Parts: sequence; structure tokens; C-alpha cells
Amino acid sequence: MKKLLLTTLLGTLPMAAPAVAAELDIAVQTMIDKFDPSSWGNNGAPILYNVYDTLIERDPFAQPVTYEPGLATEWTRIDDLTWEVKLRDGVTMHDGTTMDAEDVAFSLNRIFQQTDPQYISSWGTFFYNFDHVEVVDPLTVRITTLKPEPLFEALISLRTAGIVSKEYYDEKGLDEAMRFPVGSGPYKVERFIPGDRAELVRFDEFWGEPAPLDKVNFQLVEEVASRVSGLATGEFDLITHIPPDQQSALDAAEMESFGVTWPMFHVWVVSQTKAPTDDLRVRQAMRLCTDSQALVDGIWGGLAHTPQAHQFEEYGEPFFIPELDYQKHDVAEAKRLLAEAGYNGEPIVAQFTQSYYLYGDLAAQVIQQQWLECGLNLELEQIEQYDYERLNIRAWSNPMYFPDPMGAMDVHWSENSNYARTGMWKPSHPEWAATFETARFGSGVEERKDAYRKLLELDQDEAGWILLYEPHEIFAYREGVEIQIPIAYRPYVLPLRAGQVSVSED
Repeated sequence: MKKLLLTTLLGTLPMAAPAVAAELDIAVQTMIDKFDPSSWGNNGAPILYNVYDTLIERDPFAQPVTYEPGLATEWTRIDDLTWEVKLRDGVTMHDGTTMDAEDVAFSLNRIFQQTDPQYISSWGTFFYNFDHVEVVDPLTVRITTLKPEPLFEALISLRTAGIVSKEYYDEKGLDEAMRFPVGSGPYKVERFIPGDRAELVRFDEFWGEPAPLDKVNFQLVEEVASRVSGLATGEFDLITHIPPDQQSALDAAEMESFGVTWPMFHVWVVSQTKAPTDDLRVRQAMRLCTDSQALVDGIWGGLAHTPQAHQFEEYGEPFFIPELDYQKHDVAEAKRLLAEAGYNGEPIVAQFTQSYYLYGDLAAQVIQQQWLECGLNLELEQIEQYDYERLNIRAWSNPMYFPDPMGAMDVHWSENSNYARTGMWKPSHPEWAATFETARFGSGVEERKDAYRKLLELDQDEAGWILLYEPHEIFAYREGVEIQIPIAYRPYVLPLRAGQVSVSED
């Protein structure tokens, strides 16, 4: 059903010829406060794709994924650990400098070698297997990994590997460069107010096909109702992160809209090291008490997707394993496990931020009521900063960054991931580490698939996360806007490059 919905969407949105002059005002639910490729969260995805280029790009709409030349014209593995990359000649950066191998080495080495705390999360999430970039000549680099890298193209095509101007960063310093960013993409940043607004304008010296829009304004609007009313009054041309219960209001106002069920879990990370959730039986009971289907039906009008395991249909053949079904709701078994664990109503603290995850606060309240039936004492805290000394649960999302099991599992649950570093995620099964290693670095597809299947089985004896659902969100827009949502990039990418969007007058 999810694939049919997206395919139908793409098939009904042909791209019209771009208007001579076009400006797009977009209301978004969240906004980055640091403008740099290393700002890899959901809040950066709509914007960064349009400002930064990567060495390797993806056809946004191809399935299976197709890799294409970007700032690199060719890339070749020359030994088990080394890739040689030839760079595109004559690429102008937004600061007027010409891209060369020094820019590429700077952009990637700062993450690979964690030259600033800003880059630690990007390194641990995506690039912990990359060692360094060596400049061979002005248009050639060699990228060395620590182990043979089966996912080289997938990782180097992430926007987190976007290329910036070394000269600019050297001159301005990191803090100023993140306020006044420079990339090489079809749009450059004209104005950026951290956490509030980003204004992009067409970059006329872009090396590829020119951007179809003169200007794009991204404005933070946290309240759903305010985004909807802003579209109705003409303040905005396009609004994002609209829940299904607003569809009737959109229809009544005769607004254009479409829905997308993202390959992304809304998930709760459960501490494996802090009482009372340090007891596996308590964590297993928490899963069994969570009725995901009730969340999907009650909050998302049945349009979100209930996961059966930590995997996505979008993996396609051969990695998606449709017969797996680990998502159980069993109150009686949960009560038995809690009694066996000696759980006696000790508080389980869940923390979440306001507005970042659509309906995250509402889902938490529903789960709190569900858990009462099992005798679980869930305390909800809305915070601005997470307190890892206090919490047992942190609200999070697990997007699929590329269509491979490791596009969701490795980036979130490796030993180098954010929650491994906080100490919340600390798998103890004796087979976990070796199985994860094979799923990530195995020499063949079948070997990796078998290891991934086993990893999902071992997860039942870890229970370090609770999968809630894959959210279904609506985009709404005024008449005259035509846009496609990519299937080859991570959720929330808003593609505004040539052939991906057009805007005409009403």
C-alpha cells in the first residue's frame, strides 16, 4: 500500500516548464540552528539538499537506487581500502572560489577525523569506517577506509558528505561559516536566521542545470493550525508536516495536497543501563504493552504503517523480509514478565521535545494510558534539553537514509551511534556484535541478508527500542505548485532542483 501511494503520487505530478520568475514560500515544522552538511537531522533535510552537492549523487526517483556523477565524474576502487575519485572541473562555489581536491579533502576529513565536536555525531552515525582523504592532484582524491566498504556509494552520496569551500571556512571559522553558509548547489543562502528562517536564491554559476526557482523561503511555523491557515491566506505556497486529521480542513479550503508514508520509524529509545529499564524483562513488557495498531488507527487515521520488525519495504529485493513479525501486543505476557522482574511501579521517565516529531506528544499520552493496563508507571516530561542522567526513554526517529538494511540499522544502532555514546544503547547478547559486523561489512549480499535476519531475531533479547509507527504526513500547496517527493533519498528531503519542482502564477 505504501509503495502504491507513492507511485501514484509521482505518476500524477508531471513537471511543467518553470515560470520565468518564481518564488516559493514554505512553512516547515522545524528549523536547523547550524547551517552545515553535518547538521544531518530531520530539520536540515528539506534545505541542505538544495544548497550542497556531493561527490556522488542519486537519481531521486529511481528504484532500485541509481548512483550518478555529482562533483565527481568517476570513482574507482583501486584496492580493498582505497577509492580514487576524479573531480568535476570548473565548479564554482557560492563564495566565488573554484572547487578542487583541497575542498573535498577538507570537507570530508573534518568529519572522518572529527576535527571539531560538531562532527562527532556525523562520524559515528555514518562515517566511522572512513579513515582519510588524500589529495593526489587538483582534480583527484583518494578516499581510504578502515575496512572494505560495501556501502561506499550510499554513504558518499549522503548530504552529510556535502562539499564546502575550504578557503571560506579557513577565513571565516566554523561558527561564522555555519551562519553564512557556502556550498556549490543550485541555490545559495541569502539569509539565515538560526532556528527560524532560511532564504535561498538561485545560484547563477551552478555547474549543472539551473535552479527552476528564483527564491525559496523556509519559515519555521511550529503550530499545525498556523501552517494550514498560512496556506489558506496566501502567506505560504507550500506547507509540510500536516497530520491526516487536517485533510478535511484542506479539502474544505480547496487546497491541493498529497500524503506520504515515510520509510522512517517514530521510535522510543529505551535505556538498557538505568533502572528499572536495565532489566530485559521490563523492556520486553514495555514493548508488549504498546499497541502500535491502536496508535496508527487513533492518531493517524489508519494511514500510518505498523512495523513488524526494524525493516522497511523500501529495501526491496533481496533485503526486505516480509514474513518477519515481531511486533506483538500481549498484556497478559507483559504482566507475567513484570511480576517475574519484581517490578513494583517504579517511575519510567520518558522525555520528548515539543513539536519536533509530529504528534509525538499525543502518542506519548496514549502510550501512557496503554501502559496503565500493564501496571507500568510512565512519567512524561516535555523538555528543551534531554537529561540522560534522569531519563529511561527518549523520543526519536529512525529514517532510512539509503535503501539498504544498514541505511536504518547501522546509522542508528552501531556501537558508534549517538545512543551507544550516551550509554543508553548497550547490547549484551554474546552474538550481537559479530552478527552486526557481518550484516554491515559482509562480503556478499546473501551473507549480509542472513546476518540482518539474525540481528532482528537477537533484538528480541535486547529490546533497546520500541517501534511506534511509520508516520503518514501531508504536503499541501497552492494551485500552480508541482513537486515530487524522492524515493532514493532520506525522508523530508524537499527536492527543488531542476526537473523536480515548478511554480506558476494562480
